[in-house]
Amino acid sequence: MRHDVTDIVSKTVQEISDGVFCLINRIVGDREHAMDLTQNVFVKVLQEPLNIKDSSKLKPYIFRSAYNTALNFKRDFSRRKAKVELYKEYLTPAGPAQPDRLLEASENSARVNDALSSLAPRQREALALRFFSELTTAEIAAAMAISEGSVKVHIVRGLRNLKKQLHSA
Repeated sequence: MRHDVTDIVSKTVQEISDGVFCLINRIVGDREHAMDLTQNVFVKVLQEPLNIKDSSKLKPYIFRSAYNTALNFKRDFSRRKAKVELYKEYLTPAGPAQPDRLLEASENSARVNDALSSLAPRQREALALRFFSELTTAEIAAAMAISEGSVKVHIVRGLRNLKKQLHSA
């Protein structure tokens, strides 16, 4: 029985892999990321225990999974990009190492560290896991042993408090 399911999955993957890639590529807009995400979708499907008798139920599942994966990637990518833009004035400046720029970068780093240390422990931990370790909300929730909703609240409140600290100093 397991062999039949594996054959169905393999045949379906071969039939729709180009379509899945095209869907993800249209949403993400980057060929390299689309290739990685397509592979991730198929790995996920192949790792899950499936009880499928025919491919008519498998195809919609794979396309829905691909669609959600692409949207999640696009959302997470744009959020990271927005956060970098929001706080780039506090990041180390690019270009040649000039003493005044190095001093300014050092002062900004110290301000950010001071502001982070003034946050509540859960907010600081959630922000560190999100932005320094680049974990997803689900991964942070598992690491902190709290719900995903709580993680989101800690991150939003932490960013708001961090912004207040940085702009008041």
